[in-house]
Order: sequence, then structure tokens, then C-alpha cells
Amino acid sequence: MYCTVKALTLLLESYKQRNQGLTVKKEIKTLESRQIYRNRWMSLKEDRILRANGSEGLYSVIEKDDFVVIIPVENDEIYLVEQYRYPLGQRTTELPQGSWECSRDAAPEDVARGELKEETGLNAGKMEYVGYQKLAQGYSAQGYHIYLATELTFTGQQLEEEEYGLTVKKLKISAFAQLIRDGKITDATSVTAFLLARTKNMIS
Repeated sequence: MYCTVKALTLLLESYKQRNQGLTVKKEIKTLESRQIYRNRWMSLKEDRILRANGSEGLYSVIEKDDFVVIIPVENDEIYLVEQYRYPLGQRTTELPQGSWECSRDAAPEDVARGELKEETGLNAGKMEYVGYQKLAQGYSAQGYHIYLATELTFTGQQLEEEEYGLTVKKLKISAFAQLIRDGKITDATSVTAFLLARTKNMIS
């Protein structure tokens, strides 16, 4: 899938955001890097490093592609998905999100539209870019693009095998905000995406 001019602009913006606040001089030097494990979703590498004070150490890094998070809003309501998260051993409620491992050059907005339709069955007449955030910068450079989806129409889910059991729910935006305050939404990407959109006055 080929990137449009708009997509390239967004990629440039995300690059600038990813590099804000970074110093030109690296404080840690990589002496050696080796891949420990790899599959279609991620890879794990272990680096031998040299710190600025002269001491050496090991640093493990998980490499994963960036993904998208979508905030589907209709009037005063928000669409969420509930699915079983194997590492937690329980079902969680979160915003639709995902990536295209088979189309790594796809424009983020195209991925967002595809993931929204796949997980919720919704098509967005309007998709607004909210911003870019890092997921866990202590051990990975992976980040995520956030989109606000509006003017929604339902056309039917297209779930992948890994998404078996995923269900869609719709809540008042105020109720979702209360769940966040009560600590009942534990997915950090969902919380960050929602709060960033609110900070920018994109949702009430």
C-alpha cells in the first residue's frame, strides 16, 4: 500500500515528535548488538553497551512496529472493544488498536481505518490525527499514532483469528472518563489517547 502526500506529512510530523527533546550526543554507546529472538510480530535484541562514565553493561531491547489507536466517537458516546488479554489472563476494555504486520509501509491513517472496520465494523467518514506517543521507552522505541474517528457507519466486523471473542461496546464519553478515574481502564494507550484528545479539545 502506497503512502499518500498526507500520510507522508503525518510520518514527518511523527518523526519530529519522536525526536523532540533528544540530545545529539549519545550518552550510551553500543559496543555489540545481537538478535536473541524473532517472530512475525517482534524481535528481541541484547546489546553490550558503554556508558558515559566508562562502565559497560547489557541492555535488552524489544523491537516492534508502531501501531495505531482509534477513538471512535458518535455524538456523546464512544465505541470500545472488550477482548481477552492472554498475559493478564482476563478480559479488558480498551480503544480499538492494532498494526499491519504484512504491510509495514502502509500509511498510519489507512491502518487506523482498517483496524476500526476490522474490530468494530465501523467506517469513519472523518478521521482526525490526534498525535503520536511512545509506549514503553525504557525497553522499546515502539510508538503509536492516535486518531479520532467520527461520522461513523456500521458495515460489519472482519475479525482476525487472534481477535476471536472480541466484542464491541458503546458508552457515554462521561462514563468512560469515570472508568479511567476509577482505575477500571488499565490499558495505558487507551488512557493516553483519550486524555490527549481531550487536552486538545477534540472531544468533550
